[in-house]
Amino acid sequence: MRIFTHGFNTGLDSRPLRCTLHRLAAGIAVLALGWPLPALADCVDMRKPTAGEMDFHSRAMAALVAALPLVPVGGTLQNKDGVSTLGQQCQGATGDFNLEATRFYELNNRKAIVAVAINAARLPAADAAGLSAGYGSASPKRSAGLKVNNVVWRVSGSDSPLRQALVNAIDRTRLEAWVGKPLPSVAESQALAAQAVPASVTGATAAAAPAPAPAPNSPPPQTAAQPAANPSTPVGSGQADGAGPVKDAVDTVNKLRGLFGR
Repeated sequence: MRIFTHGFNTGLDSRPLRCTLHRLAAGIAVLALGWPLPALADCVDMRKPTAGEMDFHSRAMAALVAALPLVPVGGTLQNKDGVSTLGQQCQGATGDFNLEATRFYELNNRKAIVAVAINAARLPAADAAGLSAGYGSASPKRSAGLKVNNVVWRVSGSDSPLRQALVNAIDRTRLEAWVGKPLPSVAESQALAAQAVPASVTGATAAAAPAPAPAPNSPPPQTAAQPAANPSTPVGSGQADGAGPVKDAVDTVNKLRGLFGR
C-alpha cells in the first residue's frame, strides 16, 4: 500500500503511520493463510514436531476418538469426525498444539455434538444442566510438558432424547483417569473403541408389532393346557379315556364267572 502525500504538508512524522500499515498488511496476510494472529508474534521460526510430540499427539487423539460415543441405533453421522492435526511448531515451544475430537450426530431430525479435549487452556464453568465437565487443572501452555493436565468434555444441541443419551454415554471415570497418567497406546485405544456399544436412546426403537388377527372361521389357537386332538384316534378310546379298559376287564370277569357257575 502506498501513501500519497504529494502536495500536502501535514507536519507530522509519517513513520508511526507506516508502521501501523505494515502491521495491518501482515495481519491480513496471516488471516489469508489461516494462521492465528498470536502466531505472528510468538513464532519467529517454525520447526517440525519432535518424536515425543508426535507420540503424545497420536496417543491423545486415539484416546479422544475412542471416548466419543458411538452413533445410536437409527441415527447417522452428519459428517466426519473433527480431529486436531499436528503441523509445524513454534521454535522454542513444546506441545503448543490443540488436542480435541468432535463428533456430529443426528436422529429423528434432532442434532447434537460431542467434543472431548485434553489440556484445554481453561476449564468449563459449573454446568447445572450437566452438559459439560472438566477434570484436572487449567493448562495455559496446553501440552508443554507432554502430559495430561486436564480433560474436558461437552455435549451441545437442542434438548432431546438424543442429547441426553449422549450425555449418559460419556465415560466420566475413564476421562478423569487420564489426568496425570500416561495415555494408553494407540492400539489399546483402538481396541477399546472396537468394544464400544451404541448409545441407547429412549423411544428411538420401534414398538413391537401387534399379533395378527385370526382369519374368519379359523379354529382357536392351541395352548399348553389343551393338547391337539389326534384325528386318527376315536374319541373315548385308547389313552384318551382311561376308564374304558377297566370297564371291559370287569365285564369279562363277570362273564367267566357265569360260565363256570361262580
